[in-house]
Amino acid sequence: MASGSQTLPVIALVVLSAALSHAQPAALVRNGPMEGPGQDHSDGKGQLVTPEGWTPVNVDTNRGDRLAVEPSDRPGGKQCLRIKTFGSDAGVYQSLAPLEKGKTYLVSAWVKRLSGTLAVEAYPYAWGPAVMRRLDGHSAGWTRLTVGLTPLDGGAHLYLVAAPEADFLIEDVQVAPATVQVSVPEPLSYDFREAWRYRTTLTRAAPGPTEVSVRAVAEGPADTELGPPQRAELPAAGGTGVELRLPLRAEGSFAVEVTDAQTGEPLGGSPLLQLLGDPWDVRYPHKNSLYATLGYRWPLEVRVRTATRQTVQRLRAAVALTDAAGKTVRTASGSISGDAVVVPVDGRGLSPGEYRLRLTVRETGGRVAHQDERTLHVLPPGPHEVVCSPEGRTLVDGKPFFPIGLYWVLADPAGWKPGPARKTAELRELQEAGFNTLHTYAFEHNDANDTDDNAQAYLDMAQEFGFRVMLGLRRDWCQGEELNVAAVEQRVRRLRDHPALLCWTLWDEPNFDLATVPRVQALYDLVDRLDPYHPAMPVFGGPDGRPFGRAADANLFDCYPGAGGAGVLKGVLTTARTGLPDKPIWFVAQAFRSGDRLPSEEDMRLFWQHALEGGARAIFWYSYGGDGKEWDSIRTDPAHFESVTRVVGELARRVAQE
Repeated sequence: MASGSQTLPVIALVVLSAALSHAQPAALVRNGPMEGPGQDHSDGKGQLVTPEGWTPVNVDTNRGDRLAVEPSDRPGGKQCLRIKTFGSDAGVYQSLAPLEKGKTYLVSAWVKRLSGTLAVEAYPYAWGPAVMRRLDGHSAGWTRLTVGLTPLDGGAHLYLVAAPEADFLIEDVQVAPATVQVSVPEPLSYDFREAWRYRTTLTRAAPGPTEVSVRAVAEGPADTELGPPQRAELPAAGGTGVELRLPLRAEGSFAVEVTDAQTGEPLGGSPLLQLLGDPWDVRYPHKNSLYATLGYRWPLEVRVRTATRQTVQRLRAAVALTDAAGKTVRTASGSISGDAVVVPVDGRGLSPGEYRLRLTVRETGGRVAHQDERTLHVLPPGPHEVVCSPEGRTLVDGKPFFPIGLYWVLADPAGWKPGPARKTAELRELQEAGFNTLHTYAFEHNDANDTDDNAQAYLDMAQEFGFRVMLGLRRDWCQGEELNVAAVEQRVRRLRDHPALLCWTLWDEPNFDLATVPRVQALYDLVDRLDPYHPAMPVFGGPDGRPFGRAADANLFDCYPGAGGAGVLKGVLTTARTGLPDKPIWFVAQAFRSGDRLPSEEDMRLFWQHALEGGARAIFWYSYGGDGKEWDSIRTDPAHFESVTRVVGELARRVAQE
């Protein structure tokens, strides 16, 4: 969760509407033509001006974002909105409801890109992963963008935003029912060939062409087809099925687009779906290491995405461990257990050091279906091992521990150091409520409080009061022009043996900018090399952390659906499990105010209940708000603070029973 200024979720973009030549525009967008006088959202500064009906995503004028109403220079145009922003959580939005669940619409707008990459996006009305997104980083001059939208519930939140920064003009935003209804693409059972197979159904909803072109397009600044387009004939009544083949191991998201086979005119589109990626789901040893805590054993599990149990049961798997000289020192064969092949990796008796683990999976008859090889460390016992077990549970010094955490606890070192200003009563209050883990941004915000001595004192305080700590690293060390290896190494070496340390948090929401993958990976590799005895991971904004899978020991992610939005979490948690199936889920839930509404006690109770049902192995809450005074603090309303403590107490009692 990015701290500092209050922002709406970074689920960006505009639900624009397209009226095709054979369909009348539906009045689903408020003020799509951008007509009328501008509305100033910047306290009279004139920096965030929008047409009526459109609201800025971010109103912090110190960021430098600018919104302005201008005359349009497009032939036939009258007035447009100019959006010049410096972050992905900036632009304008509005909410559309009601829309018909499962019905396909076309969203369109005229845009003139001046620089950067703009985004047109839609999200479910109850929030969750995007159902529509079109990125434009290459168009020149006025361009009509049109994309299909199939709502997953009764509405959509529409955004026109930068991705991550852009300067562009936009006008004539429309949403209209599509000519062709497109069902959610369903993956077919994987058959060990070099392609995923998906099936979607097309249904005529209005008069239009008989022959259509169907293609799968990867999300990105430029349209990238994931396979050759398919031709299909639309019947006068009923639907027709189309099978598409997508490449294995492709990352990101995609949507199915349907166009007129002769003219290329957009006719419909499916919801945005996450690509399945590598079909082989293998749960390797935690951090590619064998630990004394786990008896130097690990049941390596091999699963295959979308494959039937009968198909998996025809597989055979074997593992070989080799030493530095290439000599095989251990072998093991797998056996079927439910929908997995389980291979017992056993490092007992092996000298501590580095080995190679080779996995070979064969089909009945001997054909090799999958092979992989990676480094495996056999580690000597650590002073305070924190390890994720094969079931995803956290073990601290060999004992089960379910983290119940609170973000952004204390900002001023006087609050945690011994002395008259220490917030002893507040810390006791959190302990009695059921929290057992603390996090503070004081060690990420690059200010004078972030010193090795202060971090040591924070850990000492946590140990005294019975807390564990999620410890972050200074952002300028990690996110500047270069990775400050020396500073990170000094911090990790000093604190890695502290008994209160639970884990290292590496980066805040890097998944909003995939260009950060190499740096996050380098940071993880550095911390993991220095301290293999504690988990390390970024915190993801939402459940889409798969590109960072090798840089995360747990799938730590936040989701803040707002008051009344708990129902979205079931789908979000399913997405999280699918994206990183080999990582335990650590979930960050909402306890802070969004807009003018606080989540209710029932909302927060449902947050943790849905999280546990979805397999979460740790639950954290955002947030204490520094010293309890910031906008995101659970302490700004005494009654709300009492609700939070009751809910956390119930969670602690539930976890203690397991």
